[in-house]
Amino acid sequence: MRPALISKLSWSFPTATILLSSLLHIILGDARDFPFFISEADYPGIQRYIFTIGFSLSGLVLIYYSWLIFQSTKNTARWYWMNISLLMGIWVGGNLFVMSFYDMYDHIEIHVATALNVFYFGWGWCVITHIGLPKASDSGKRIRKISMVTGLIGLIGMVYSISVGLDKYPEFVNNEWDFEKMQPYIDWAAPMEYLLAFSFIATIFSFENEIIGDEEE
Repeated sequence: MRPALISKLSWSFPTATILLSSLLHIILGDARDFPFFISEADYPGIQRYIFTIGFSLSGLVLIYYSWLIFQSTKNTARWYWMNISLLMGIWVGGNLFVMSFYDMYDHIEIHVATALNVFYFGWGWCVITHIGLPKASDSGKRIRKISMVTGLIGLIGMVYSISVGLDKYPEFVNNEWDFEKMQPYIDWAAPMEYLLAFSFIATIFSFENEIIGDEEE
């Protein structure tokens, strides 16, 4: 596959997956409240097929995309940072792939574990890859300077909101959640999760110039 196509798939797959599954979750009347977590759209019905297929493909594409960035920039990048970037990209993509098959309703422990790996290591992958590409395009750098900051805000906001809720309902620590009781905290955590997800996608998009530029040469 051409690098430009892989680059476009790397950000368009997760974007379409989040938007379509979330909108269908609302339109079909399956949303228990609003706002809701992205993973709540992994609900029995057509939205589950979109969620699972979309994120499983996104995970696989991200693994290949990480390798593609590594290969395309090896002559100009800081090799030690890019080696870490490659490993982190594979880890994030693998966890995203696994997460897509374990919904939060029936497999919440596995789902939460893999989702947290995607969140934390995904943001780390963005930062490490950015550091490893000192000669990247100016437009890509500008996008990342914004997306990495908004991603960090989303990550901290989401984790803090849920932590406050778990402090009030410590019994939920064992993954026996009552989403109705947690909704006042989800009201804050869910938008932060969407902010984090789309910031991650924006960062993925920002590397497109490095891939396409390499292809055009």
